[in-house]
Amino acid sequence: MVKIRSRIFGILLCVALLFSIIPAQATASAEIYVSMEEAVAGLLDTIGLDALNDTQSDLSVFSDADQISSQYADVIAIAVTNGILPIVPGEELNPRMSITRLEFALLVGNSMRELPAIKEAPVFADVPAEGVEELNRITAAGLMSGYGNGYFGSGDYLTKEQLGIVLNKIRSLSSVRPQDDFFYSINHEWLTGTRLPAGYPGMTTFDEVDRRNTDKLKAIVQELMENQGTYQEGTVEQKIADFHHTLLDMENRNKEGIKPIKKYLDLIDGASTVQELLDVMAQIESEIGMNPLFSFSPSTDLIDSNRYSLYGSGLSTGLPAEYILMENPQIDALYEGLITQLLMLSGISGEEAAAQAKSLRDFEKIIARSTLSNEEASRIENVYNPVSRDELVEMFPCVDIDKYLSDLGYGSVETVIISDVNLMKKTGELLTDENLDLLKTYCRFDTLASVATLLSQDFRDVFMAFQNAFYGIATSMSDEDIAFNVLNSIMSNYLGRMYVEKYFSAEAKEDVESIVADIVAAYQQRIAELDWMSQETKQKAISKLKSIKVKIGYPDKWKDPLKGISIRTYEDGGSLLGNIFAISSASVKESKTLLSKPVDKTEWFIPAHTVNAYYNATSNEIVFPAGILQPPFYDLEATREQNLGGIGTVIAHEITHAFDNNGAQFDENGNMNNWWTEQDYAVFQQKCQAVVDLFDGLVVAPGAVVNGNLTVSENVADIGAMACILDIAEDIPDVDYQLLFESYATIWRFTGTRQIYQMLATQDVHAPNKYRVNRVLQNFNKFYDTYDINPGDTMYLPPENRVTVW
Repeated sequence: MVKIRSRIFGILLCVALLFSIIPAQATASAEIYVSMEEAVAGLLDTIGLDALNDTQSDLSVFSDADQISSQYADVIAIAVTNGILPIVPGEELNPRMSITRLEFALLVGNSMRELPAIKEAPVFADVPAEGVEELNRITAAGLMSGYGNGYFGSGDYLTKEQLGIVLNKIRSLSSVRPQDDFFYSINHEWLTGTRLPAGYPGMTTFDEVDRRNTDKLKAIVQELMENQGTYQEGTVEQKIADFHHTLLDMENRNKEGIKPIKKYLDLIDGASTVQELLDVMAQIESEIGMNPLFSFSPSTDLIDSNRYSLYGSGLSTGLPAEYILMENPQIDALYEGLITQLLMLSGISGEEAAAQAKSLRDFEKIIARSTLSNEEASRIENVYNPVSRDELVEMFPCVDIDKYLSDLGYGSVETVIISDVNLMKKTGELLTDENLDLLKTYCRFDTLASVATLLSQDFRDVFMAFQNAFYGIATSMSDEDIAFNVLNSIMSNYLGRMYVEKYFSAEAKEDVESIVADIVAAYQQRIAELDWMSQETKQKAISKLKSIKVKIGYPDKWKDPLKGISIRTYEDGGSLLGNIFAISSASVKESKTLLSKPVDKTEWFIPAHTVNAYYNATSNEIVFPAGILQPPFYDLEATREQNLGGIGTVIAHEITHAFDNNGAQFDENGNMNNWWTEQDYAVFQQKCQAVVDLFDGLVVAPGAVVNGNLTVSENVADIGAMACILDIAEDIPDVDYQLLFESYATIWRFTGTRQIYQMLATQDVHAPNKYRVNRVLQNFNKFYDTYDINPGDTMYLPPENRVTVW
């Protein structure tokens, strides 16, 4: 994001030196120009204050805040809160100075997270590199244009006439045609009217439904809290009520300060060798279920999905490796500041904390360079690397890793699955006594960051401030919402059961089961008719399809994960972190027993009230919790087309994961086992590459571009899902395809901060929601027929570029 009135002035100076352009209207009367504050006021009035966070920022951060006209102060403050006017502390805002065309274009871009792309963006000779991507969004949406001579007029002042034209064009975006940007056309009202809740960097349809579910659960918890103290000890009600009470008891949390983790920080500091530090890690993991350095844990074996194996990867970074390596001064300073402040709160002097923070950040760069990229880690074959215990020992020349495994409780394990071989080898290289101080800082910071929001107010404030800045969040989540989120993560199994008992119907479950049956039948027909697959492979694909297990609503057997664990309030001698550590250590101890047990394939991996769904390759199962089976995904009162476009595409998407580039490597029993002929698999890989090419390089936002390789599995699933659903729709009498397509566009609504767009582009295996709609639908003739899309329309994709896999 180019900063208004800071970097932009340097950029414009560069433009003037390179092109010797004198603003065309520089000698005209100043009355025809628009001031900064007038432009902001007009823009906010046009997009609507209802769509914005109306919290007013403190304008005193600007050195000339007293120059802001009184009638504009409120809107300027709101613009700052919403990131439309980025804060540059101590700099001048120059509110009454004329605004340039490029400055205003950047304001428009900052104010509109989603814009349609209705034409190709032109190339201008006078736009600095840092402003190109943002201006491309503005011009591609038809909101602003250049002079027709290859110049935008970056340094020219914005006239009142030009302002009026742009604002009118913004108002006209509600009439964007489906043929030019289907996602924006269907979701325009929602995109322009949605206000991000406090603490949220983005908002999706999933989030909206989740917030409705949360309100229902909060009402249940509130009833429990009203009767706190009356429940028999050990009951679910007592545990939920008392745990929630400790979450909200900030007075006692503040009194304790750092005390709940002081013992473990002292243990870390007291280690005199790296081997002693490993001994400390084993002790900490046993006592509180945390391991600040690195550990190992059981998980389902990919080759034999009926048993558990031990997995490990090595050291990790506090931020995603891509962020550690990107050389972004703002993020570097933000992250270093977090490390420094947490270390200071733990008792280290400011100067020493700053020095340790810098050293730790440099240390994490070494780790990041040896870490698999998200693209590499998204391919299942890269993360399953069995090594013998002896081979693992060879990776750690300076420490006794065999003893460490035994201390962790894995003395009899002979094989370990390494999910990142290079990282594990680098971990072995870094575990030396020469690096002891760095490793101690690493462990200290990891411990502090892991529990910062659960300690006293000062720790939480530091961590929340970092999180808000990192994600571009304007205002922090309330104490009550933070508390509920923690409660939900710890007590999710119990809350899910309460949700199902009160809000989920047997009728809905039966209806969704029938939709699943229809989709499986349609999928079987599609596989049988594939023209690129041999009969031999088709038979095995259909066998796998028929073997998919379906879980809908809630588990048949409810687990009691806190059985035998006491939850106590401060008044009863307990504490928040005392409760959490008891739960965590019990969970870790339970997980270590899994190596001697068969895999329980009836287990659910998300709570029943979750707004999500998943395919589990090692169980060959699809799972749809009660939480997602409600509008707009699913509604008993909706039309068949609407439910197919909603939950139908979600179901078909999860089924397709059984046959995406990763799922296709697993057989009907959930084992990673090749069931393809060599020729068929080669053709399948070519088709997957076509999907990569279809999405790769699509621009989401400035600094955010789709990685086709990272997102290929999800894109294959999206395209396969729509193909299957359209087959089913053909059998509906007088089918209304508009209802189906618009329902599909509705469930993928998304808006968010610039930071979240940029983060998702590098971290998320899903394509941006806009392209999950537009790019997917561009591959289907029925979509073109329904909306009369023809060459020349932006949504038109030539037939030779369209892709299908399944």
